[in-house]
Amino acid sequence: MNNSKGLKLTLAAVLLLSIALLTWWAVKGPHLAGGYRGAAIAQLSKVLPKDLSGLGELVITNYHEYRANTVRWSAAYFGCLFGAAFLSACAGVLLKLEGLKERLGMRNDLAAIMAALASLLITLLTIGSFEDKWRSNRIAASGMENLAYELLKSGAANEKDAILNRIQAINEARNLGIVGAPSSAAPEPTRDKTSEMEVTEKTAEPAN
Repeated sequence: MNNSKGLKLTLAAVLLLSIALLTWWAVKGPHLAGGYRGAAIAQLSKVLPKDLSGLGELVITNYHEYRANTVRWSAAYFGCLFGAAFLSACAGVLLKLEGLKERLGMRNDLAAIMAALASLLITLLTIGSFEDKWRSNRIAASGMENLAYELLKSGAANEKDAILNRIQAINEARNLGIVGAPSSAAPEPTRDKTSEMEVTEKTAEPAN
């Protein structure tokens, strides 16, 4: 009789875990498979003029790197988050199961293990700063995607230095977001310092 109850409990736990994994995959699966975002970037190299092809490849390479990092940190972040919630819920339910009254030792041990694993996942989630790394890489990937479309605008060939400055700004904002600066802070548009200097000099000239 006890073996039958134990088998039913095991099957119920497996079923709950399967439902949780299927739900998580339905939400995150397309992103993990590389879907939904960035499909148009693959066509960028085909429509860019030759004088911007090298710069376009640089932007595309950075975009794919940031998107790949986004997928990895997203899996780590949501995996720990959902895993901790699932294990905590299972530990609470396990302690209330009447079918395991005769096996209190096993019930308490399993509940303690699940609670400890949930606590460990939350600790890893916090110490590892998975959320900050996920958000920073996603923001950086979005910035690179928008910059890729800037290359298609007329006059982009004359703004190569400004585009390179934008790449540097996006990368710097990403690093600051990972190491502790606000991850939601978007990089400021890079201004043409030469133009600013010229305007300053003209303003400073005395009137004749």
